[in-house]
Amino acid sequence: MTFDAVLKANSSSLVNRELYLTAATYISSRAFPSSLLSSTPTLVHAPSTHPILVPGVDSLNHARAHPVSWLVANGVEANNGAERLQVTLVHHPAVAQGQELFNNYGPKPNAELILGYGFSLPNNPDDSIVLKLGGINGQKWEIGRGARNADGLWKEILSIFVASQNGAPTYEDLLDAAGSLQEMTEKLLDRLPGHDTPKSADIRPEVVQMFNHYVDGTL
Repeated sequence: MTFDAVLKANSSSLVNRELYLTAATYISSRAFPSSLLSSTPTLVHAPSTHPILVPGVDSLNHARAHPVSWLVANGVEANNGAERLQVTLVHHPAVAQGQELFNNYGPKPNAELILGYGFSLPNNPDDSIVLKLGGINGQKWEIGRGARNADGLWKEILSIFVASQNGAPTYEDLLDAAGSLQEMTEKLLDRLPGHDTPKSADIRPEVVQMFNHYVDGTL
């Protein structure tokens, strides 16, 4: 194969790769689960669902905790009378004329918003860290801001130290459990990036902002 042929083949492969990545990004950021089209619409993904696109609705921005309802009904085509499925997004309360329409992507941490949608929220209440407790079937605990959901993890750790006593934990048990929890947290924090964002003209300001939002949510 000549050099020109190799170059042409590689160029074609690069273009195809870029097209694939672009299409994959559209799907990952805009697709809904097919369960949205069921008689009882739900946005919960399941092994039986597959991604679908709903043009128009997928362009709405995210508003955290914004109440919306999804309605699905069989409609009729005006021109030929054929039936078709209609998807309706209802806002609560109703939106006044001229105001922006929002969707609610669900309670997602910044890590998921950045990877899936390309934006972040400052002081996102849904930010969390994942702590893995060794020795208990690799169980993972997702801890949110303000130690949300930490009670279950604490009880699990404490049970390791008092299991043999079948009684109330002693002062020493509490100290050992607290030390174990602190060690787990410090190991995770050591792996996380700090605020020392590289000062490069190649990094867009909005990317730096998302980076800082992500770091703030893990500290």
